[in-house]
Amino acid sequence: MTSASLEWDQAAAAVQEAQEQLRAADTTALRSWAEAAGLFTRSMWPKIKRELYKQLDRDYDALRTQESEQVTDEVAEAAASAPLIKLYAAGDERGSFAVVGDGEETAWYGTFHAKDAIFRRGDQVSADDSAAGKAAFLAGKLREELGVPAIRLILHISNPDVDGARIAAVAAKHGVHLAELDITDENPASVWCEVPGHRAWQEIRLTDLLVDEGTEVQ
Repeated sequence: MTSASLEWDQAAAAVQEAQEQLRAADTTALRSWAEAAGLFTRSMWPKIKRELYKQLDRDYDALRTQESEQVTDEVAEAAASAPLIKLYAAGDERGSFAVVGDGEETAWYGTFHAKDAIFRRGDQVSADDSAAGKAAFLAGKLREELGVPAIRLILHISNPDVDGARIAAVAAKHGVHLAELDITDENPASVWCEVPGHRAWQEIRLTDLLVDEGTEVQ
């Protein structure tokens, strides 16, 4: 019997044995179960997901999408009158990124971590995608500092190929409602990608990122 066949047998047996636990579990619980059982590996996890569908009629990827949409909607509702933040984000396929507000003191810039989950060296879309996710993270840090349930984000990027729905879902996980995703050629974050060195986000006074809604937002 091949190793793949053995893995399919193992996946089928694992799901069958834990079916009562898995039948009503959300995706976080499903993943936690797989991790605890040593089944969350590159080769086993796809087989586990398929067995969940075959045995329990549970489509993990569809469930994850539904849960993400629900969180996004809940954050949007909570953010109806929430504080507003405006950020610019950009990445460079060579490995640098920047997230900035208005002004030099609001720039978070540097190089992508070697284990960045999104960025792939030489891939410009992944660089901009990862930088946009960092903007959502930074907005979430401001939300935590303010102690509010949600915050609104206007995000300016330059790459039209970045998946806005994915960025909105990432933002929602941080309690951030992506109020607007603007594609612009005038992006100061692109300039900061060329600046040598780095600045940690912790060095920024996060409240400087807030938008005074009494003025026009551009």
